[in-house]
Amino acid sequence: MARVRFRIVLVRPRYGGNVGSAVRVAANFGVRDVVLVDPGCVLEDDPEYVRMAMGADRLVTLGTAATLAEAVADTQVAVATTSTRSRDPRAVLTPAEAAQRLAESGAEDVALVFGSERGGLSLDELRACHMALAVPTDPDFPVLNLAQAVGIVLVLLPAGAFARPAPSDPMDLPAPHAEFSAALTHLDDALLASGYLDPQNPARVGDQFRRWLGRTVPSRRELALLHALAAHVTYLLGRSTPRS
Repeated sequence: MARVRFRIVLVRPRYGGNVGSAVRVAANFGVRDVVLVDPGCVLEDDPEYVRMAMGADRLVTLGTAATLAEAVADTQVAVATTSTRSRDPRAVLTPAEAAQRLAESGAEDVALVFGSERGGLSLDELRACHMALAVPTDPDFPVLNLAQAVGIVLVLLPAGAFARPAPSDPMDLPAPHAEFSAALTHLDDALLASGYLDPQNPARVGDQFRRWLGRTVPSRRELALLHALAAHVTYLLGRSTPRS
């Protein structure tokens, strides 16, 4: 049985001490892969980073990426973390619900995405992930410290809980995130060209497709069907367009 490999993705972290604490808690739970997206701090020779990491930086591989898409491109599922404030509660899972969907997906490479200390993840970044979860906190004081959030999510989503036999056909494995995004972009383009999506606000409906399909964690075989559907819509549009 394959064990889930978690990658911690910290988007626009501002303070070296918080990054060090997050690296330490990642190591505590056996996570060896942490990626910083557009960090607002310089860790080289930062005493707070070294102090808070407590030697975990020797166990954890710390990488950087310019964008969230780059940071999660080779993972199969990206799970955003967010507060439920100002969010549609139907789009935010409890940790138990997220754990169930991860178990059903059979994914082995999972990115857990955390936003900046100020403001969290943007709406575009939330849309880019398969699903979003929120840690249940007191609504009067819901905001967690970055490293606390990482630790709590790792406790609530234990990697070993999702181990299960992998499908024998690679086409039935969860598709990498980059392939998922490409298929949805292909579908968006076809639906926009067909007039189904409003060109002034394509995200109004397009985001609902992303949320719906993201909940299923599609396989490569399922994404091939999505590409075929988009290609057929484009083909039919070409046939119906009068030639000059």
